[in-house]
Amino acid sequence: MQFFIFVSVMASETFLTCKPSSKLQAYIAYYYFHQSADENFKQSFTYYPHYKNALTAYKSVNYKILPDFRAEVSSAKKNSLKVVYSKLYQHLGRVNLNGKFSKIGVAFQPLGIQHFISKNYSEVFPEPINLINPFGAEFDQVLNHVFLTGSISEKANLLDEFFQQQYLGFEEERIIGAVNKIIESKDMISVSALARDLDIHRKTLLRLFQKHLDCSVEEYRKLVRFRFALEKIKQSSDVNLTTISADYYYDQSDFIKQFKKLTQLSPKKFMTAVTKLGDEDTFWNFSE
Repeated sequence: MQFFIFVSVMASETFLTCKPSSKLQAYIAYYYFHQSADENFKQSFTYYPHYKNALTAYKSVNYKILPDFRAEVSSAKKNSLKVVYSKLYQHLGRVNLNGKFSKIGVAFQPLGIQHFISKNYSEVFPEPINLINPFGAEFDQVLNHVFLTGSISEKANLLDEFFQQQYLGFEEERIIGAVNKIIESKDMISVSALARDLDIHRKTLLRLFQKHLDCSVEEYRKLVRFRFALEKIKQSSDVNLTTISADYYYDQSDFIKQFKKLTQLSPKKFMTAVTKLGDEDTFWNFSE
């Protein structure tokens, strides 16, 4: 099983990612495990909009959702679990970590979590940040076991077993086809062309996105374009921003405008401010 460990130079902190079993990789992109045993640990990070959204679980913390898509996490003596699912399509999120913590993350593929829930996505996760456990007490038990084991492969195995048992399937082929076409084209397909290729009415397409992703088609397209550009930017220190803007945006002015809207940074400043964690597409902007 492939995994990657990131050790922060700021404190006794570790961040580790690993892949799920091959049976689940169509639905779950990766797991991550983030923790610090330092009571004096203090760190803030910004995370950016993504079409792969994560379900995260914290052990023994107080978790507060604040205005402007911010969260405050502080250590607590009580033995509790906090499960959070965020779906920020057009806004960046910020997390302040205070004291020791232990965190499990499950990063889902596009439409991945829909294969494990029985209700409509927009009903289960109505808010941009949801302090909710969609899988109930059984998931709590599994999480407690995962937190207690020190073996990364065993942690992943426990999560694999749970999600294989939880699998329900998701059979709305029209939205699956639409999302696949947007990602495969790197957002080089219009809404009209998308509806035509899928042989459905444009309004039907819009309803499907609202029901199963809780966003508009245009929001999703902009998000896909942004993540492809972001990944390209972080591939090399001497990347040509003009080339990226030509590949994904109307022109360089549009590229800078759209990038600033989603990150509050210019592409050049973003390149130096953001850290990629692990081998996956996790990009965080750390600050003390």
